[in-house]
Amino acid sequence: MNIARNNLLRIAFDAYLLQLDEGELEPAENYLPYDFDGIDSCQWQALGDQMVKDELREITNNLNHWHGSLRRWQAWNTIIQAYGTDDAWELRREFLEARAHHCLLAPSSIRDTLTFVATNSMHQVRLMASKGYRDHLEGDPENPSEKPKHLTRRQKEKRLANLISIWPDAPEFMASLRKIDDEAYRNVTSDYRNQNTHSIGPRLGIGITRTVVRSVKQATMMSKQPDGKYMLTPVLGKMSVSYGLGGTEPLDMEKAHAANLDQYRRARKCFNKYCGLLAVGLASMPLRQSAK
Repeated sequence: MNIARNNLLRIAFDAYLLQLDEGELEPAENYLPYDFDGIDSCQWQALGDQMVKDELREITNNLNHWHGSLRRWQAWNTIIQAYGTDDAWELRREFLEARAHHCLLAPSSIRDTLTFVATNSMHQVRLMASKGYRDHLEGDPENPSEKPKHLTRRQKEKRLANLISIWPDAPEFMASLRKIDDEAYRNVTSDYRNQNTHSIGPRLGIGITRTVVRSVKQATMMSKQPDGKYMLTPVLGKMSVSYGLGGTEPLDMEKAHAANLDQYRRARKCFNKYCGLLAVGLASMPLRQSAK
């Protein structure tokens, strides 16, 4: 049994390596570079430039990791489709599920990370570019007796929109940000991220989850109508619990890859808009003495 399994894995992995070398894989774009001009020429408050450069590198790392994982996911999709159900299941579990899982979580993660990075960097820019702008962000405690307030995604994005509102390109950047992890993507992937985080998510490729569903909703009853017919009507002020057959279908690995690839490209476009916004912000800052 182990010999047969090992041979299956070995042969499939050799084919996968050839696919990586020879296949036309997406995304076909180059990996994002790590250089960003202009940061070192500006005058910052203490450690501000280091914060901005460090976080730019990390968001670049995250996007490039996602980029590589998408290419490997597509390569495995191509290899696995040649196998029967049982062998395909074995190969997905051994080689693909963890990588696809990472990709499927990436849109939500990248949207929040972009919000975090843009907030920190543009806050540092405004500290040097906007007279009277103070080093305070919504959520910071105002006195020693307060604790930091943890904001929701909506609140963080609203805070960022207000922070960058002095620049004309801000609305375009925010619109681009909100296209990542949007409702359409969550529908296509059966809300994969939230379901995996808070309940039971859909399987990848094969298998149905949550076959029985519990729901609580307004109670109803059959009421006789003036014409003698009966109609289902709500019972005011009363709720009822019901159990029914549900079932979350597994994600189709080709369709999920295509949807996730689209999200990657949206995230990459948003990152480039952020870099453009940062460049405009840098142009409004005082130059470092040595750069004059």
